[in-house]
Parts: sequence; C-alpha cells; structure tokens
Amino acid sequence: MEGTRPTADVGISDAGVAGTPADAHPRAPFTPSSRAPGSRSARLAPVGRGALFWCVLALPAVTADRIGLNEPRPLWQQLAGLGVLAVAAALARRRPLAAFALTAALGLAGAPALFSVSYGPALATLALLLGLRAPRPHPAVAVLAGTGIAGAARIALVGVDPAPEALVLTGTLLFGSVLPWLGGRYWRQSRALAEAGWLRAARLEDEQRHAEERARLRERARIAQDMHDSLGHELSLLALRAAALQVAPGLGAGHRDAAAELRVAAADATDHLHRIIGVLREDDEPLPLTPPGETVEELVARAAESGLPVRWEPRHAPVPAAEPGGLADRLLHRIVREALTNAARHAPGAPVVVAVTDQGCGTTVTVTNAAATGPGSPSAGGSGLLGLRAAVTSVGGDFTAAPHGDGFRVRAHVPAVPALAHT
Repeated sequence: MEGTRPTADVGISDAGVAGTPADAHPRAPFTPSSRAPGSRSARLAPVGRGALFWCVLALPAVTADRIGLNEPRPLWQQLAGLGVLAVAAALARRRPLAAFALTAALGLAGAPALFSVSYGPALATLALLLGLRAPRPHPAVAVLAGTGIAGAARIALVGVDPAPEALVLTGTLLFGSVLPWLGGRYWRQSRALAEAGWLRAARLEDEQRHAEERARLRERARIAQDMHDSLGHELSLLALRAAALQVAPGLGAGHRDAAAELRVAAADATDHLHRIIGVLREDDEPLPLTPPGETVEELVARAAESGLPVRWEPRHAPVPAAEPGGLADRLLHRIVREALTNAARHAPGAPVVVAVTDQGCGTTVTVTNAAATGPGSPSAGGSGLLGLRAAVTSVGGDFTAAPHGDGFRVRAHVPAVPALAHT
C-alpha cells in the first residue's frame, strides 16, 4: 500500500478490475508497505498487476476462438487482437480514454456492429474504468459518440444487413459502453462523497476537541480569577490586620517584629498570587464562578473591622438597584472588593470612601482612597483592574480607574439589566 490515492486515481485491484483499496478510506490507519519504493519487488508489482489485468481481458477472446463462438479467423488476427488488448491493459491505469478508444477500434475491426464475444467484455470493463478514472466527462462522451459514428459508417459501407446491424450497434454501444461508463462515474462520485463525508467528520471532531480544550482553559482561568478576587482580598486584609497589630501600643519588640514579618509575608503572598493569575487569566474573562455570599455593605463593614479606614456612603437608596444575588449584584461586590484590596495594598492607612448611587437604570459605585500614609506594596501588573474593566464592559457598563487628587479612584456603572448576550 502506497498511501491514500486521490479519488480520480483509483487503482486496479489484484483481480484486474478497479476496486476500493483499503487505504482509500481517509480514516484508515497507515500501515507501512513491506515493499520499499526503490526495491525490485516494488518495481515489478505494477507489471504483475498489468499482466494479470491483460489475462482477464484476453480470456474471453482466447476462449471464444478455441470453442468456436467466433467465425474462424487467421492466427495472426487472433495474436494481433491479443497484442492490442495488451497495449490497452498497459494504458488503462494512466490513460483510460486511450485504452477504451483502442479497444473500441479493435471491436469495430472485428465486427461492424461492435458486438463481439471476444472483445465485448474488455470494452465494457474499460468503459467502467473510463468513468471511474477520467476526471472530465466531455472527452469520454466524444469518444463514445465517435465510436457510434464510426460503427454506423462501417455498417453503411460494408454491412450485409444494415438495419439489424444498426440495432445491434446501438444496443451494444448503450449496454456495453455507455451504461458501464455511467456506472463508473457514479462509483467515482460515491467514493468522492464518502471521502468528503469522512473528512468533514474528522474536521468536526477536531473542532469539537478544540472547543472542549478552549472551554477547559477558560474554566481554569475563571477559577483563577475567582481565586484572585477572593484570596487576594483576604490576604490584603490579613496584611492590614498585621500592620494594625504592629503599631498597637504596649506590644513587645519581639511581637512587633513578628507582626511586621507577618505583614510582609502576606504582602508577598498577594504579589505571588497576582503573578500566577496574570499567567492564567484572559483579557475577556467573565465573572467569577461563584457569588460572593455577602452584600457590598457587609463587605465594607468586614474591611473596617479588619482595620481599613473605610466609610460607606449609600446615596438615594439604602441598597443598590441591582437584584440581590444577581449578575449585577455580584459584579458590584467584585468591584468594591478589588478596589478595597488595591487600597489596602498600595495605600495602607489612607482613608477610603465607598459610595453607591442608585440611578434607576443602573448602579454607580465609586471607591476613592486618599494618599498613602505609609509605604505600599509594589504594583503586581494591574491584572485585577483589567479583569474588572473587561467584566463591566461585557455587560454594557462603564469602568474607569485613575489617579484622583493625591489618591486613586475606581468608578463603575453597572446597568440594572446587564447585556447578557455579551457576557
């Protein structure tokens, strides 16, 4: 087996007639051939197949002459016919049109009506191969028409009984040439459709596998983003508690140093978490997997209990307009949590104001911190703010994060009915 051949180049099987090779199936596994391309057996294999095919074509002619089904012919005519069939067998693989035309000429030379026991089977076989192997139908139609015209002309010139011979010519041409040729065309198209179907199935399987892989990567990134939002906030509050403990009055020097080490370790862990999430996250990342489980007001209160100087300022309504536990509510919680985390890390000791405004059509949240009163942690790349921007804009909202006076301000507007089609 020499690999998958195109549909237009279907080989002749070992039986002498074009068959379906095992490797023509596009999904069939590749099996190395035992014959190397340059070996002697590989060079002799086409010769052997051609000789076997010639024997199949010549068998009816030899049998008909031996048992007397044909009119007696000189030996040289019989040998000449076998020689023409040998040439046709040699041309059948690469030039099926020439092989069919040569056999048709041989049949017309033997009988004006083209009906011949000796050459009829060979003509039908080569017509089948012509339809199976020739990529274009027009040359074959021209040769078939030329064969009919040549036969009619020969009957008109040398025919003994033109009318019956014309009927025999028509029937032989139709059933012995045209129908086998159409059968070969149908076979060729069926093979092409089957191959296209298997290729399409393979492409669909590849696309499905790639889609599943992308889904797994996106799921991993969403989990990483959730870890960033949750653990990053908790680590920042832990560092803030350690800083408050460090400056507490009446604390011994050893405990003060331990609190300082705890604060530094928490800040380092937060930075390390930011770096890991920066590798795993995507710019268009959706919301976290799970809701935070608390309101924005409870989040601010918990941050204040941890030592963060934060003030809660609801405006026009005691609670946001977003549906509790809904997509907008979770997004508001995430925005405030990330803003408080950044304030605790980069501006420790600075007062923070969280303002939430109900505007009917949506909710605007603003988190503003003043200038830092102590050294803050170095920037970890801003992946949290980038993720917030992508999440807010994906639901049709607006997001800004920029310096404000001596401090920093995060402002976001989340519509009451998020654009779910874009999430």
